Amino acid sequence: MSNNQPLSYLDLFSEAHGRELVPFAPPEPPMSLEPQALQKTKPYQLPSPFREIFGSIDVRNISPREMTEGSLYLYALGVLTWEEYSMLAFQPELQPDYDQTIGALTGQKAKPDEPKDFIAQWEERMTFAQRHNPADSKVIRRTKHILAVLRKLAPPKYLVA
Repeated sequence: MSNNQPLSYLDLFSEAHGRELVPFAPPEPPMSLEPQALQKTKPYQLPSPFREIFGSIDVRNISPREMTEGSLYLYALGVLTWEEYSMLAFQPELQPDYDQTIGALTGQKAKPDEPKDFIAQWEERMTFAQRHNPADSKVIRRTKHILAVLRKLAPPKYLVA
């Protein structure tokens, strides 16, 4: 095929066009932990991409401002879809008119830097969505996924007998 002819639809799939220019590098082997290292750490201290992003931040005790920033990282990593990111990143208390709108109705001032339990907050949202809008399966599915991600980020609760 000469360079002056237009490329047809069939030609796209019958000939290689630039694919050979993409260098292939085999993936690196997964990080392994020695057995003695596993014995010295608690389960929530194991290396995790979530821990690298959120560090020592506890999603049961995180401010809305920190959650907005953390949700961007989760979206950038592909953990959250755009719709899930927009649901998690939108924090009403960060809006400049919060005190005159929502705050006036609830009687509470905005506290964007005060830590909150986001797992409890999203559990309430899930219950509300299932009770009042069960037909909207997209919102329920997205809320379930956000809640699952937050639960994975949270350190486990240990019960003391």
